[in-house]
Amino acid sequence: MAHAQTQQEVVQRKVPAQRVLVAEDNVVTKDLLEMLLTQRGHQVDIVTDGKSALEALQNNSYDVVLMDFHLPELDGLEVAASFRDTNGAKEAPRFVAMTSDMKGLLEHAADCENFDGIMPKPFDLEDVCRVIEGQEMPLSGETPVPVAPVGKDKAAQIPAKSTTPIPSHIQKLGYNFLRWPDDFDGERLSARGLQASLDNRKFDAILVRERASIDDLAQIWTTKSLFSLPVIDLTGALGKRADLDGSKLSTAESDQVTRLVEGFHNRLAKLHDDVLLSDDIGDKLLGHIYLTGCGLKPVYDAQEKGFVCYNAVLPSDVIEQEAKKLVQSEFLSQSFFDRFPQCDRCQSSRFNVREECPDCNSPNIVEQAYLHHFVCAYQGPESDFRQGDDLVCPKCRQELSHFSIDYDKPGSVMVCSTCAHATSEPDVGLLCMDCEAHFDGDTVGATDVFSYALTDRAYAYLETGRALLGRKREAMRFAELPVELIVALNAELKRFSDNNTPFALVDISYRNKSEIDHEHGPRQFDQARDLFLENLDNVLRKEDTIVKGQAYDFALLRETDPQEVRDGLEDIRTNASEVLRLDLGVVMHVYGPEEFS
Repeated sequence: MAHAQTQQEVVQRKVPAQRVLVAEDNVVTKDLLEMLLTQRGHQVDIVTDGKSALEALQNNSYDVVLMDFHLPELDGLEVAASFRDTNGAKEAPRFVAMTSDMKGLLEHAADCENFDGIMPKPFDLEDVCRVIEGQEMPLSGETPVPVAPVGKDKAAQIPAKSTTPIPSHIQKLGYNFLRWPDDFDGERLSARGLQASLDNRKFDAILVRERASIDDLAQIWTTKSLFSLPVIDLTGALGKRADLDGSKLSTAESDQVTRLVEGFHNRLAKLHDDVLLSDDIGDKLLGHIYLTGCGLKPVYDAQEKGFVCYNAVLPSDVIEQEAKKLVQSEFLSQSFFDRFPQCDRCQSSRFNVREECPDCNSPNIVEQAYLHHFVCAYQGPESDFRQGDDLVCPKCRQELSHFSIDYDKPGSVMVCSTCAHATSEPDVGLLCMDCEAHFDGDTVGATDVFSYALTDRAYAYLETGRALLGRKREAMRFAELPVELIVALNAELKRFSDNNTPFALVDISYRNKSEIDHEHGPRQFDQARDLFLENLDNVLRKEDTIVKGQAYDFALLRETDPQEVRDGLEDIRTNASEVLRLDLGVVMHVYGPEEFS
């Protein structure tokens, strides 16, 4: 993690400076945003209530407005709606809602259309920078979503539906489904889609109601946590890729939906938040395999270039690429499934395998009788002798009238109708159906396809989180740190930069969380965690700061040499844990200033 970039660095990256209005009444959040955006070269105005925000919008021109949902005087929705109502066709800034009350905001689904994006708190500062500098909205949590030009009708962003949603009794089973395409309009998620990405446990499955390709469903994998919902396909077009093909499911078979949903929910309760909220596609694939309760299984599919697809709504080439990495990391084991020829030009395995002429590679070859003329001993294919209905020797010009007297047929030969070449054994050739590259049978490459299963190491990681691996293996990101800690860290980094004042950040995770949740319940874990942090606060000095995060907790030790903390870490952990009834499996890592440069 580095200091926020200077205006010069922003200019060097050719990012135009933006004028930003921040409407936020939380002191820590507004200070953090002002510091971040100002240091990156942007002009920032700060207001702390809705009335002041509306006045600023009426008196000034802004590129982006970061608007807290809950504001004094007028809330964020009222400010955005009022501005749009009174300004008509006038160019408007991009409105982005900031809130930790996603449920409350999404209850106003219609009014949410006044916002161009929603940014949940605590937010990722990388998302903030993308919004301001990349003109992209963090609607999906991970992958930036392009915004239509200012002034473009919002309705135009949503493509017209070309088909009618398929009716199904599954929709009447009482489950809370996220629906495709209803909740995946174009490049934007609906209010329900946003809610599912932030709190997927309130949803049961994704119901595909119109024919969709793998690319159409990409948001499932580019949006935080949506991969953890099973996909039920009502169209039958997804085949084995879907978790359940509901296109032919009778009413009597509805228990299959129940088993699928309950299985996902039961396993989701054990899946660690590190994986559930990860941006890494490998983590998501591991999580998907875990939630399905079965391995990653290939099936033959002539529509795929690789001739197989897998039981996941994800492109096969992406699955194979990530699976190979996960095998190397010992998270997956592999079992041989099949071997296919592979084009070295386009990597397709779709070939026309055929017998060919050895001279010209034409497949237009036919089998003919091989004739032997007794008198002159000439031998050749029947086409050499054929003259209309008669057989005439091409060597001595004598007519062959009687089989076994004038001639015999000792065998057959393959004759090319393109170049007339004759051979007793044609070649085997392969023509790629995707790029038309030609290969001889003995020169074409091959690729092996495997099925995959989770290893014990993978199960431990999926249920324990990054504590299993050790956080040293991964660089810290803003997204992992609470907002108040980011502010304090920036202050310590500035002191270190100005006068070399050291500090240490202790990262705290709990290896036994899943085990305690399972055996004693989440409440018992939370109580033990709070007691540990209280004890830790007593162990450390008054000037040190303890910050409780979501999956991790942190301790910031000011004016302290990081190595001294590392040397005394075991004593700190022991003293803070000695009165605990439950073993939290506390894992602590120490970071110094040099690791944030």
